[in-house]
Amino acid sequence: MSLNRDMASGLNGWLWQLACSFSYRTTAFILLFCSISTAAVFLLTTGLEIVDLLEKSALKFDLYSPEITILDGKASIKEKQPYLIEIPDDPNMLIVIDTRETPDPKPFSHLKDKSAGIVLSRDSLLIKNNDQLTSMKLTNFPDFVLNSQSLIENLTYYRNTIFMILIGAVLIYYFLSKSIQTLISALAIFVVIRRFSFPLSFGQGFKMATLIIVPPTLVDLVFKILGIFPESQSIIYLSFYAGTIFWVVKDLLRGNSQNIMAQRH
Repeated sequence: MSLNRDMASGLNGWLWQLACSFSYRTTAFILLFCSISTAAVFLLTTGLEIVDLLEKSALKFDLYSPEITILDGKASIKEKQPYLIEIPDDPNMLIVIDTRETPDPKPFSHLKDKSAGIVLSRDSLLIKNNDQLTSMKLTNFPDFVLNSQSLIENLTYYRNTIFMILIGAVLIYYFLSKSIQTLISALAIFVVIRRFSFPLSFGQGFKMATLIIVPPTLVDLVFKILGIFPESQSIIYLSFYAGTIFWVVKDLLRGNSQNIMAQRH
């Protein structure tokens, strides 16, 4: 069977033709666009909330937390650990301080029933906001003693640095996650379609997988901007993504089968 662009009909026929016409440069641009747009929306919504959360926590630091010393990228306190700080104004938020070398249980486990929180471990700062997690290594911070005054001063002074670290981490995370998703989807499309004797190369499968990731990404962006179902956005995105792949592969194979039957008659 020779490869041509008429092997599928309907919407997937159009998708197939579009994928065949794309260069790998265009495909990479689409993947990069999805990554950057998702990262930008995250930074403009959750990213700003993270910074706001840090500033609010700093103002009330002395009321709830012991003095924390950070030296050579390692945190320590003089109190019994884990040190749990509950915020009276926000029962869904918890601050956990556990700077032991081998904490048991793991510090993050204390946040499993909380929608937001901060975990300070021996060498990192982890921030949870709904289903979004952000981690920062303490090696990126200078040596200092944490209390309300020093924390507010440092947050003001290093505000731009915090934003740059956050931007870099978010861009890398979304580019890698989108790339891995596309590669896995391309492999799945390639294996399934080749099993039914559809002459598809892995490169063509990768192009199709890149196009398939666009609709779920756009829907996910709308949900994030409008704040719809904040705790279920990841599940909705992955479900929509998996459903789109299934629908595209099923319809493409059906169109190919119809073309084969038409050629026989």
